[in-house]
Amino acid sequence: MKSRSLPKSKLSGKRRPVVLVSSPTYLPRSGGSSTYFSTLIELLKDRVDFVVYSMRCPEADTVERNGNVWIYRIQPNLIDSNTLIKYLVVPPATLATLLAFKLRFRPQVIHAHANGVFGFTASIFSKLMKLDMIKEVQDMSDPAYNLKMGRVEKYVSTGYTIEKKLIDIGIPAEDIITYPSLNPKIDEDVKRTLKPKKHIHDGDIELLCISALRPYKGVDILLRAFKIISAKRKNVYLTIIGEGGMREELEEYIKSNNLERVTMIPRLDEYSDLIKRMAGCDILVLSSRAAEGNPRVILESFQFERPVVVTAAGGTPELINDGENGFLVEIENPEKFAEAVIKLVDNPKLRKKFGKNGKKFLERIPSWEDLAEDIYKEYMALSK
Repeated sequence: MKSRSLPKSKLSGKRRPVVLVSSPTYLPRSGGSSTYFSTLIELLKDRVDFVVYSMRCPEADTVERNGNVWIYRIQPNLIDSNTLIKYLVVPPATLATLLAFKLRFRPQVIHAHANGVFGFTASIFSKLMKLDMIKEVQDMSDPAYNLKMGRVEKYVSTGYTIEKKLIDIGIPAEDIITYPSLNPKIDEDVKRTLKPKKHIHDGDIELLCISALRPYKGVDILLRAFKIISAKRKNVYLTIIGEGGMREELEEYIKSNNLERVTMIPRLDEYSDLIKRMAGCDILVLSSRAAEGNPRVILESFQFERPVVVTAAGGTPELINDGENGFLVEIENPEKFAEAVIKLVDNPKLRKKFGKNGKKFLERIPSWEDLAEDIYKEYMALSK
């Protein structure tokens, strides 16, 4: 459909798509849906008008406008609450505001993170208002009824494992766009100022985990593995960066087991600070139980030639060739996880090999620009 056939946007006054974006988190938070949608919007904002809504964020304004991008941080932050409470509170607290958005901005498309109560709410609104949807499916956590709810025209899958799940529940393959991994967008000025830590050195070994503190992420398994590691290697330290409902439980485990070489950081204010931590670590570690798509943090670590040890959860085997660019460990096996980490701790040449191969992996995968062009075509096709 040519742009001249579109109605004038209420945001910019130009004839181009107006897209309502449902993202559980958004800037200034980083990671997950926030990094995904903010990167996509940055690439398309000159051709598309966006209205973004997300959870409330105490360190940011409730309403913010950047040119033709409106941001509303209006949804209750109940991500770690009881499931029943979330589904009783979030939809009614959000739908009235979404109706106001519909009247004010006249969006033609909803682009939503599919999972959980936030995807559920967007799907209800899509159905009530007869608005076509594009659904992002970034992990394996949701039941079929939630994924299929709403007027969904296209699914965007972040891996072949997720694509297969969608097909298995009856989604036609032609309705799925699959990007098994994406070369992460890291500011070139930031990259130029960073000097990744050398693989071969005489200092302490720094492990880094960047993860939500929720059961499916398996950070408790990582701590059990680190207890084994710390008893055998006195020069290894672990930093965990993330937020979530398991924090108190994890802190109690650290304290009761005297894991003095573990540091927990709730969050970092700037994405550049997170990248600096990544470039400065020796090994990236992730111990998820389930529900993973293709963790973006693995690809980000490859930018800086960091070796990784991860569990074979969800789509991680699509990124890690065991023994080539990292170690892939079976789920919920802290002994095997510790064994893999110790192999890398003791072998700096292997760390260097894994890091170099990870960087080469990035050369073979699609770019954000590729994805943005495909999404733009869908926006145009669905805008009426």
